[in-house]
Amino acid sequence: MLEKEKVCRVIATGRSVFSFKRALGNDFSIDYLIFSSGAGILDWKNKELIYSRNLQSYETQTIVKKLWSEKLSFALHEPIPDNHKYLYADIDNTTPDFYYRNELYSQYAKPLENPEAEFGEACQFLIISKNNSGVHEKIKQMFPGHHVERTTSPLDGKSIWTEIFPLGISKGSGSLFLSNKLNIPLSNIMAVGNDYNDVTLLDWAENSFIISGSPDELCEKYEIVGDDEHTGLCDAICRFNQRMDIW
Repeated sequence: MLEKEKVCRVIATGRSVFSFKRALGNDFSIDYLIFSSGAGILDWKNKELIYSRNLQSYETQTIVKKLWSEKLSFALHEPIPDNHKYLYADIDNTTPDFYYRNELYSQYAKPLENPEAEFGEACQFLIISKNNSGVHEKIKQMFPGHHVERTTSPLDGKSIWTEIFPLGISKGSGSLFLSNKLNIPLSNIMAVGNDYNDVTLLDWAENSFIISGSPDELCEKYEIVGDDEHTGLCDAICRFNQRMDIW
């Protein structure tokens, strides 16, 4: 229906392209995929990479040493398009979620044992911590020159995933790039989110909705729709259409 009405359908996700395809398949009905929280954008129909940005080598070196010195376990992801592959540093006997993730990606994950090694470009860093542990806030203070993103673990649903990206990389910035490229005015854009890493997207979009059951502080800030991701999206589309009279 949306495609017939010439509505551009975009998913902005924290997943890599590899992870997205593994979860939803190669033929999912969208037009563009903003992946890895805005670090890359894929023309989904043509499978053409139209935007990517990685951490530079000097940034990677610095971040590795700082995290290691603070005894924080982390994952260091390869540059796009291979950012489903990563090195992991198991330093502080971190959460079970960290080890479970390494098991899921055992074919693509290798241990990092020497923080003094030479590292090239990287897509991102990932640090997994318990909720309310203060680790996310600490990392934000450690790296003011980078974008530090918070996500609720998609694996156990409670651990906090903290990701470090180049400054200016986010779902919001990726959406801005794409809307400019496609010449779509902000008033014609709606966004639906359900977690902390959607905040930059929801703050950017002129018409923003949050799925019922999302974190309380987000439900207090944005217009609530639906009671799960499927009905929430349908609800948001209906409300947006009532405002815009698209069809």
